[in-house]
Amino acid sequence: MVGANVPAANVTECMTADAVNGQPLAFTVGDGVMVNDANVTTADVTTSNGIIHVIDKVLTPTDTPNDLPRTAQCTGVHSSLVAAVIQAELLETLQSAGPFTLFAPTDQAFADAGIDLAALDTAEGKQTLSDILLYHVVAGAVPSSAVTECMSADAVNGQPLAFTVGETVMVNDATVTTADVNTSNGIIHVIDKVLTPTDAHNDIARTAGCTGIHTSLVAALVQAELVATLQGEGPFTVFAPTDEAFAAAGIDLAALDTPEGKATLTDILLYHVHAGSVMAADLSNGLPIAMVNGDNTTVGNGAILNGANITLADVKASNGVIHVIDMVLMPPADEVEDTTDSDSEGLSDGDGGNIGTVLIAVGALVVVAAVGVLLFLRQRNSATINLASSGIIDNMQPMGSMMATTQAAQTTTYAPTTTTAAAQPAVQATQQTASPDVGVVQQWTDMNGYTWRTMEDGSTLWWTGSTWEKYA
Repeated sequence: MVGANVPAANVTECMTADAVNGQPLAFTVGDGVMVNDANVTTADVTTSNGIIHVIDKVLTPTDTPNDLPRTAQCTGVHSSLVAAVIQAELLETLQSAGPFTLFAPTDQAFADAGIDLAALDTAEGKQTLSDILLYHVVAGAVPSSAVTECMSADAVNGQPLAFTVGETVMVNDATVTTADVNTSNGIIHVIDKVLTPTDAHNDIARTAGCTGIHTSLVAALVQAELVATLQGEGPFTVFAPTDEAFAAAGIDLAALDTPEGKATLTDILLYHVHAGSVMAADLSNGLPIAMVNGDNTTVGNGAILNGANITLADVKASNGVIHVIDMVLMPPADEVEDTTDSDSEGLSDGDGGNIGTVLIAVGALVVVAAVGVLLFLRQRNSATINLASSGIIDNMQPMGSMMATTQAAQTTTYAPTTTTAAAQPAVQATQQTASPDVGVVQQWTDMNGYTWRTMEDGSTLWWTGSTWEKYA
């Protein structure tokens, strides 16, 4: 009973009216008029104090006379959803007792997703459509007040939904725009995106944040400004140290909150990230793994990395996989090149015989040098005596002070040529050479390369390169 005259002509599709007991009545207009789930068999029976509409069922008082599909149809923004439910032959499922929770994408969400119902009107298309739609349905009533941060729930198709609670509630990457629309067999939460079925919706950073044991890791990622990196397309493999591992490593994030500290922290964190997806089954003994920071590590026996044990493997994320480890991995220290050691090592490793060759050569040079010095000193003394005895030089006069001042003709006959006088060198007695010509008492070459002669007449000649000149 409604406390007003409501003729059949005034009843419209999806209209509601409150009964006298305060609970709503829902109307459907099609081939006939329905109130809740009862058909009006005779309408507009006029009486002195109102109107009677004859119906074929007793109405059960309820706050939610419409089921999920009917409620969605009457929102005015879910025509595409209802059409998809009908095409996928899921109408009866969503009209059953339930209860269900339906995350209902709007018509705009369907348009943004590019879902073409006509293209999906095949057996395979209906199966795909059914899988998509059932990924929006959870068995059971889940009001918004029951949704908590990092909560997950399995959809009817068997795949998980992930929830985020902040200023709004999010399911996967869709925002709940209207929550808690009650129906006769469940709850509708209106969302702004179509959900794509996946086994792992959360990215690596979000997945780590929801484990409950990676608070320090996530804080470090935020401080090093690497969250966006690990939210990228990937895939990545992250070896994720627990909070206990961070504490044991003594990593002080406050002390690293400087440009240099952030660079160090970034290097450490990226030493835990591999570009590519590596499952636990692939971590064989001796497998080299290139980390994003540029360094490599090697898997040890029992899937141990640099002493760190994998305590939980193959945690799937939307952009990779996480392996939980019990120790923070430290990048290898930069090695400063020691050229002395490397050269010695190169000789030793590259060619052992080279060492002997080098030592022999060095020894020979030392011996030759020593002999040369002795001979030089001996010859110098001898030459000096000869020069002194010939009256050429005074033993007390420095040899470097004697300079040539005149020019003489060479004793050997040559074709006449014009020559330019050269500056005479200082007399230096060094290595004696054979005397090739008559009249030559002595001939020698000094340490500067000049050749000298002592003649029978007591004169001294030096070779200019073209003639013999007398030394004044």
